[in-house]
Parts: sequence; structure tokens; C-alpha cells
Amino acid sequence: MKLRVSSITLLILLAPLTVQAAASGQDVRLNVVSQPVADVVDTLSFMSGIPVTTTGKLTGQVENWSVKEEGVAAFEALGRVSNLFVAFDGIRVIIAPKNDITTVILEQKRRGWRGTRSAIDALFLLHAEDGIRYDPASDLIIVRGPTAFVSAVEMVVNRSTVETVEVIKSGHVEMITPPAAAN
Repeated sequence: MKLRVSSITLLILLAPLTVQAAASGQDVRLNVVSQPVADVVDTLSFMSGIPVTTTGKLTGQVENWSVKEEGVAAFEALGRVSNLFVAFDGIRVIIAPKNDITTVILEQKRRGWRGTRSAIDALFLLHAEDGIRYDPASDLIIVRGPTAFVSAVEMVVNRSTVETVEVIKSGHVEMITPPAAAN
């Protein structure tokens, strides 16, 4: 009984390390002949140990596809070939079909683009290239993605420049203070 309790305790203590290791570098090798996209996402999640949140219905087939990547990069590769939006917040991967995303246009609200971009990049370590666009002429930010992604970015952009933003990154809480608020 002592051995069983000790091994459970060890597993509980190592659990946060497992998620971080999986996100940053567990090698995933997968060869797909013909599988539904949803099944491939589930398989990558199991193999990498990274939890996945899907938005919308993942339809279609993955045909004759191979991947040999580390952690999140395997999901990114699947996103490229299957027309999926892929984002990673340090703990989980968010996946949605690109035809099932929303678009929001946000104003900068007295914060420079560098500070805003830095806060967004701290929140999402990986996101689709077309997920965030900045138009310097109008000072507007165009955000495209699933609801979870868009609402998180909207929250960061709409924060006052005198507030700090609390970000959970890889299971740890970080406080981000915009440069204007730090003075």
C-alpha cells in the first residue's frame, strides 16, 4: 500500500512537468492514410499529452499525411493541411475550422501596437498568422478566430493602459503591465 501511495504522489508532483514537456518538445510521429480530421486531432492530443479545445465541428478527411514534429508544431502542421485555425496558450491547443471563425475589429485605446502585440503574444504563444492584423493607418486591430481566442484578445486590447493584465502562461500566473502604466 505504501508503494502505491508513493507512486501516486510522485505522479501528482510530476503532472505539471509533463504538460510543459509535452508542449515544448515531446516528439510526435504520425502517418495517416485516411482518417477524419477530428480523429487525427484526438490522436495528436493523446500522443503529445497536450489538451485540445475544439470550437465548431471538425469535418473532412486527412489523406496521406505524415508528421514528425515536437508538441504544438504537430498541431500547427495539421492546421496548415486541413485549413484549421490553431492557437496555443501555454496549456492547451485551441482548434477550429477556418470557415467557422468570427471577425472582430478593435480600437487601440491609447496603447501602442508594440505593447498590445506583446500582451497578445504573452497570452498566445502560437496563433494563426491571419489571426491578428494591425492597420496603422486606422489604428485598428482585426482579430479572426474562434470565440475563445477572439474574446481573450478583445479583453487584452480593451483593458485600460493603467491596469495590469493577468496572464496564465504554462500554468503560472504572470502580471503584464503596459509600458505607459509602468511609468
